[in-house]
Amino acid sequence: MIVKVILFLVLIIGIFFIIMKVISQQKNKFLSGRTLRSLGGLSLGPNKSIQIVEIGNALYVVGIGENIQLLDKITDEAEVAHIAEMMASGTAFTGPSFASLGEFMKKLRHKPQVDEEMEVTASFQQVFQTKMQQMTDRKKMMEEMLKQENNSDRLNDKS
Repeated sequence: MIVKVILFLVLIIGIFFIIMKVISQQKNKFLSGRTLRSLGGLSLGPNKSIQIVEIGNALYVVGIGENIQLLDKITDEAEVAHIAEMMASGTAFTGPSFASLGEFMKKLRHKPQVDEEMEVTASFQQVFQTKMQQMTDRKKMMEEMLKQENNSDRLNDKS
């Protein structure tokens, strides 16, 4: 019984993927005459992705998040053809086979991340030191207030 359920589930999922592939191919055939074409993308997290857009004979790598930013423009015809072929065949973004974009993104992210991490670390350390100093000052002030209160209470007791 469970084997049949699993078999039918796999069959339904397989049919779903085949239908999605056919619809995608039909969309690409329908849109192939346009000068602006989205080749695909890669999700990097919630509301963040990288998209490859073909405009004329150039590919644009676009980062999409809170805003849209051009990451790179690829105009080399051989590379444009290679990337377009990979995107059309569905082998793009599956791992090391699409190394050129991966290496580009690694280089793009590497330097700003290090600088950002240093800034965040430095600012965190400054905030942490400031807060620790404030807590120390607050503790000293509370101790002084308690001493003054105790001294005034003892003076009242002697009278």
